[in-house]
Amino acid sequence: MTGRDDRDDGVPLRYSPHDEARYEDLARRALAALDTLDGELQRLASAPVEGQSRDGRVAVRVTGAGVVTEVRLRGGALRQYHHVKLGEVVTRVLRDTQQRARAAYDEAVAEVAPPEVAECERLIRGAERPAP
Repeated sequence: MTGRDDRDDGVPLRYSPHDEARYEDLARRALAALDTLDGELQRLASAPVEGQSRDGRVAVRVTGAGVVTEVRLRGGALRQYHHVKLGEVVTRVLRDTQQRARAAYDEAVAEVAPPEVAECERLIRGAERPAP
């Protein structure tokens, strides 16, 4: 370890050929660790998240991966809403629910992610910072 990128100090990572073997080893260990989590990650991605409009007439269910599994219209939504407004409400509820599902998925994955994966993410974030 060279020490140049050991801290998240806001300094972009600089390429050094001396670090390649360490990064390659870290990436290999991170991939192996993720392979052991495959079933857990699939379970988290398929976890249902529900959302609904403020009036409860439009309800949706999506997975942690954002896949829409159900859209329900209740209480006369077809009669109460103009067709354009209904489309806007359905779209808004879906988008908001998908965002909540993604946030819940990301949080759950962070809790189960092995340290090698967290270290790879830290290095990538550091490398993505623009140079001063």
